Amino acid sequence: MEIHRHPALTRMWSPVGQQPEVPAPGKNEKKVVYGGVDYRTGQLTYRLADTKCGGSFLVFLMALLLAYAGRKIRLVCDNGRFHTTKAVQAFLEKHRKQIEVYWLPPYCPSLNLIERLWGHLKRTVLANVLYATLSELVAAFRKGAHRLTGDRERMGFMFDHEDLVQKSPRQHYRIAA
Repeated sequence: MEIHRHPALTRMWSPVGQQPEVPAPGKNEKKVVYGGVDYRTGQLTYRLADTKCGGSFLVFLMALLLAYAGRKIRLVCDNGRFHTTKAVQAFLEKHRKQIEVYWLPPYCPSLNLIERLWGHLKRTVLANVLYATLSELVAAFRKGAHRLTGDRERMGFMFDHEDLVQKSPRQHYRIAA
């Protein structure tokens, strides 16, 4: 996900007849967020970078290996270019006993549950606000992420959706639990 100083705009309330205004920075600045959520606990692991590239994604993968040392990681990835560089593929092959990747079809963000987290943070923390500096934007993102991480109850927007529930005549199955 990318976070931008140029504010994302969402609906907001204002008195009748008064158009709300959200200032813009003029020159946009951004950071890239690489992240993963433990579907069992809601624990978020993420890294910030300046660009989308294989090297930055490798830093994130190494952070996952450290965070989940000794445990098998099942990672859902879209087919972003930075996921499929030669260096990333070599790393994944070398660590295939620790990291198993499930590749999503191209252009299917609705299949990746972390996209719901990114959208939530953009709507609730980053929207309609012009942060004075990139550092302030990053701090706001970190604060919003910290409030949610590890608290699966507060992350219901990620896990409690009808499209994640298969209904049968006798019981419901939660796919992401």
